[in-house]
Amino acid sequence: MTERNDADFHWPARDALETWTTPERLARIDAVLRKRIVSITTVFEDVFDPHNIAAGLRTSEGYGLHDIHVIQNQFGIRSNSTVAKSADQWLEIHAHSSTIAGVKALKEQGFSIWVSDLQATQALTEMPLDPRVALVVGNAKVGISEEMRALADRRYILPMYGMVQSFNLSVALAISLEQLVPRRRAELGGWGDMPMARMWPLRQRWLEFGQRHPEALRRGVQQENQ
Repeated sequence: MTERNDADFHWPARDALETWTTPERLARIDAVLRKRIVSITTVFEDVFDPHNIAAGLRTSEGYGLHDIHVIQNQFGIRSNSTVAKSADQWLEIHAHSSTIAGVKALKEQGFSIWVSDLQATQALTEMPLDPRVALVVGNAKVGISEEMRALADRRYILPMYGMVQSFNLSVALAISLEQLVPRRRAELGGWGDMPMARMWPLRQRWLEFGQRHPEALRRGVQQENQ
């Protein structure tokens, strides 16, 4: 991984909507974008409980991830807005019609497929961190599918010391991300790894949130500056 510095975050231009954005909000948007991670992604395979998927989205966004993949073998994505706390509006969600289609798309992008498995022998802390990691979580009832388990590149175990055999989906995801994301950020010198080609249009879209007529506002500012 190549470390970044402040020089890497020179925006291509000034967006006219900055005039209508408070300095605090603008600083927050820029700080979040600079730390956005795209080399680690969360994959939800047939997660049907809207509370679980909402909590997973909120956890993923909170750790600074951006791309979320949803495999819909049987169930479509259903999120609970109260639990998600609008996390989904800050994320990019990619839908796949089957496990095979989802894994194929991810591997074509260079991702290694990582799954939690009670039969695995290695903990996350013992595994080398691949350049691109797709962390898969399954539904609360049966976990990941046998198909996903067979297609996985790496399998890991989350050690447990109680009588129950598995963590709640969103808890397992949070534990896994806590062990992976800081390692990736350390490789990046504390920054994120989203390329500028993605950050710039995303910044423009985020500046539009909360504005009733963003394009009209942009045109108005441009006309004033002519």
